[in-house]
Amino acid sequence: MRRTILSAILFLMASLVAFGQSAPADARQDPRQDLRDTRQDNQTVRSDMTEMKQDRVDLRQDVKAGDKAAAAKAQKELRKDARDMRRDEKKALKDRKADRKDAKADRRDARADRREAVVDRRQMRTARTGMAPHGGHR
Repeated sequence: MRRTILSAILFLMASLVAFGQSAPADARQDPRQDLRDTRQDNQTVRSDMTEMKQDRVDLRQDVKAGDKAAAAKAQKELRKDARDMRRDEKKALKDRKADRKDAKADRRDARADRREAVVDRRQMRTARTGMAPHGGHR
């Protein structure tokens, strides 16, 4: 009887320690880091748009002035900015999808941990009362 109670207490303690180490640390760090990454991606997109607008202005001015070399250079920069913008948009979309997938996995893990805690509590209750799982005495 003592061995059963002691093993049940050790099992409960181990499961509580495992639950405490896995769930809260992941849940607290990921959303903040994801938010920072999203803000950084948005800032990058805004800066690319600003550079693109400035390159268009430079291109128009060079065309009006008749400076073909500067116009060609401005055209190259404009195309490069457009490529960078598309790449950044794709990266931002990919990051958002990954963030949603990670959040879903975190929620699923938290649900599983809660279920395990309920099962552990039930097992401890039955071990403490001395009742067998079918309801009879031991």
